[in-house]
Amino acid sequence: MIVKTKKGDLPVRYGMNALAIFGDLTGKSMNVVMKSLDSLEDLQLSELLAFVYAGFKDGARFAKEEFKIESVEDVGDMIDEDADLIGKMFEAFNGDSEEVEGESKKK
Repeated sequence: MIVKTKKGDLPVRYGMNALAIFGDLTGKSMNVVMKSLDSLEDLQLSELLAFVYAGFKDGARFAKEEFKIESVEDVGDMIDEDADLIGKMFEAFNGDSEEVEGESKKK
């Protein structure tokens, strides 16, 4: 999925690599990461920034594009300038989740 940001149109992906990045950034185990993502609105603000960062980082890797976000703090600045960015990222996450569920149901 592509998300429009102040840094341009950036790819977003919430695959296993994004979840691993999120876990590393927050110090959470896989089990805790999966439980955290069941209720995104319960994330701490620092975790929310890490969640957005991880989606952009995995998106750039998967699309084989340059990763244009300098840090988790850069994500905070992006959200300050575009509060709708959080909603866009949740949509991307939900879209990726639905794709995975749809693929597994087909098999």
